Amino acid sequence: MNSPMMNHPVAQMVNLMRSGGNPLELMQRMAGGNPQMGQFLQMIGGKNPGQLKQMAMNAARERGTNVQQIAQQLGIPLPENKI
Repeated sequence: MNSPMMNHPVAQMVNLMRSGGNPLELMQRMAGGNPQMGQFLQMIGGKNPGQLKQMAMNAARERGTNVQQIAQQLGIPLPENKI
């Protein structure tokens, strides 16, 4: 039985990464005909983990929150010292 959270795209992404899968494949499937998702994939393409982390932190800050709060709302545990 799948919980509602398991159907959430972010939860799917986390599970895919934990299992060693390629999260880009999931993102490309999700993009389908969505121009905003396609633009997002272009924006993150070729970035290293540090650059992606900074982008996530900046996007959260622009919205008046932080990465830890977003992860907590989604039920995704993050190590305190990693973000």
